[in-house]
Amino acid sequence: MYLRESRRRNKDGTVVSYLQLAHNERHPRTDSPVAKVIHNFGRADLMDRAALALWVPKTYAPGGIRG
Repeated sequence: MYLRESRRRNKDGTVVSYLQLAHNERHPRTDSPVAKVIHNFGRADLMDRAALALWVPKTYAPGGIRG
């Protein structure tokens, strides 16, 4: 699992980024990796990315707290 950043452009030209928790899985037919979004954290400018990066591996590790 990893933190993923997705971006989009507004009508006025500004770029907005969002943070997501994602996990790669294999597509059953093509056998290529596909990112599956597990949780959307919201806008990146409102989040503490360093704190999320420390929290994600511990919380979602096998046997970790999932909530």
